[in-house]
Amino acid sequence: MSTRSLVIASLVGTLLQVAMVVAGHSSPAIKGLFAVGGMGLSLVAGVLYARLARPTTKSSASIGGLAAGAICAFLGILVSYLLGDVPASLLALGTLSSAVTGAIGGVIGSLSLGRAATAASIALLVATTPQVTRAQAAPSVVANAVHRGDTSATLRDFGWLVGRWEGNVTSLAGAVLDVTYSPARAGLMTGMMRLVKNDTVLVVELISLVETPSGIEMRFRHFSPTLDAYEREFKQTMRLTSHRPESDVFENTVAYDAKLMSTQPRRTALVRHGDDEFVGRSDIIGSDGKPAEIVSTYRRVR
Repeated sequence: MSTRSLVIASLVGTLLQVAMVVAGHSSPAIKGLFAVGGMGLSLVAGVLYARLARPTTKSSASIGGLAAGAICAFLGILVSYLLGDVPASLLALGTLSSAVTGAIGGVIGSLSLGRAATAASIALLVATTPQVTRAQAAPSVVANAVHRGDTSATLRDFGWLVGRWEGNVTSLAGAVLDVTYSPARAGLMTGMMRLVKNDTVLVVELISLVETPSGIEMRFRHFSPTLDAYEREFKQTMRLTSHRPESDVFENTVAYDAKLMSTQPRRTALVRHGDDEFVGRSDIIGSDGKPAEIVSTYRRVR
């Protein structure tokens, strides 16, 4: 195995992977392509390794491609994990799948230039077509993946939320969020939020965090100022899937259904910036089937 070729291919692949996950951190549309994009970039790293190393056998090309694909995928996923966008379990699963495509890239790169270009085009076309088809179809019901809860946390770890917070929503200029959390008692923590703009209450939100055998689960339901429920039928379980000192990630275990507003939130991350500020990032799928992100910044009211 050529060490120099491996370093170059891994470095190029890592730069591409990191660029993708950083862009996906603020773009739900890009984030939705993490899986196929990450494997595609590992394939590119594998091809690059083989073109640089010029191995004498396809076996050595595939091994070098596997290593380059795995290295750049692991580092890219690690950055995404540190940003709070993916669970820790993806470090192993994502690296393994990308290692396979890296090995395929190594074999493709060992072919003659013309054959390699043709094979690479076919591989990328096969990899991306299912994703494009699903995006165009915008199904009204989306099956949900299994979300394993992070059971390492208790409500005591969310004691920092207790008190009153004021915030704003980046996509709603002039609106003010007013949120209050009460201390946990009997395995339950509750919160109340009101969103006000131009001296008008747009929505009232009731929040609960509950300790369960599967980990902490969060639910939030929306009402009018007179407590008319906006979600007539409520189905939602935001399960804690990642708990770290400065961030927590909740993912909806209920499948998305365009007819049910309560299933539109898919992922919510709470990222702390010291004791008196945190940012909430909510990935949603709207009733039109299009992904979006809602970012809110909160500061403690003393």
